[in-house]
Amino acid sequence: VKIDLYKESHALVIGVSKYTAGWDDLESVTKDVDAVSAALEEQGFDVERVVNPTKKQLSAAFSDFIDKHGYNPDNRLLFYYSGHGYTKEVLGRQLGYLVPSDAPNPKDDPKEFSRKSLKFSQIIAWAKQIESKHALFIFDSCFSGSVLEERTLAVAPEIHASTAKPVRQFITAGGANQPVPAVSVFRPSFIRGIRGEGDLDKDGYVTGTELGIFLRKKVIGYGKGQIPHFGKILDPNLDEGDFVFAVPEAISESKSTKPDPTPVAPKKYNASELAWELLKNSE
Repeated sequence: VKIDLYKESHALVIGVSKYTAGWDDLESVTKDVDAVSAALEEQGFDVERVVNPTKKQLSAAFSDFIDKHGYNPDNRLLFYYSGHGYTKEVLGRQLGYLVPSDAPNPKDDPKEFSRKSLKFSQIIAWAKQIESKHALFIFDSCFSGSVLEERTLAVAPEIHASTAKPVRQFITAGGANQPVPAVSVFRPSFIRGIRGEGDLDKDGYVTGTELGIFLRKKVIGYGKGQIPHFGKILDPNLDEGDFVFAVPEAISESKSTKPDPTPVAPKKYNASELAWELLKNSE
C-alpha cells in the first residue's frame, strides 16, 4: 500500500558563490546548487533555485517561497543554503548571519555588514510563520558551536508517528571559525544521506534526525575540521514531528501490496538542539 507522506514537496535552494564586497568567492557553490537540486528532484521536490542574491533578493526569496507554499498544512518545505555564514557577539549573545552577495566583510565595515546580512533570528521567525507541517533548513555554512548545544533526542522509527506532528528542523555544516573546504564535503554527504545512507534503522525512510546524525558522523570523518550541528526549534508546538525522506528503493516498493513493517522499539541518539541563545531571544 502506498504511503502518502505529503501532499506537495517544495524546496528552495540558494547558492552564493560570487561576493562583491570583500568576502572570498566560493567557486564550488554553483555545482552544489545543481547537484542538490537534482537529488531533491529525485525525491519528488519541486525545486526553486536562487543564485548570488543580494540582501534584498535573499530576503524576498525566503518570504515569497513561504507565501507560495508555506500555508498548506500537508506540504513539506526544504530550504538549502550554500554560502558564507558568520557569527558575531552582540550584547553578550552569539548571533548567526547568512552572508548575501553584497554584504561587506564585518572586519572592514561591521555596521554595514549588520545592515546587509540576513540575521538567523529572521530565519527563525519565518520558520514559525510557516503553517505547513514539516520544514527542514539546511545550511552548508558555519555558525557558532556555542549556540548549538547537545541534548538527547528520541528517533521514532514508526514513520506515521514521525509525520503526524509538526516540526521545524535545522542542520548546519559546522561551527564558527571552522575551516570551509574549497570543495564542500557537506553537499555530497547530504545527497548520499537522503538517497539512503542516512536510513539508520533501515526502515526505508530517512528522518531529519537520522540525517543530522549521519551528516555529523560523515563530515567529521573527512577530517576537514567541520562538525555539523542539528536540532529542532525550541517550541513545544513545533518539535515533536520529524521531516521524512523516502529512500529511493522504498519509494518503488511502497507501490506494492506489502504490509507496513512491524514497528520496533524507539532508539535514542545523541543529537544537537538548535541555537539555544538565538531561539530564546526570538520570541
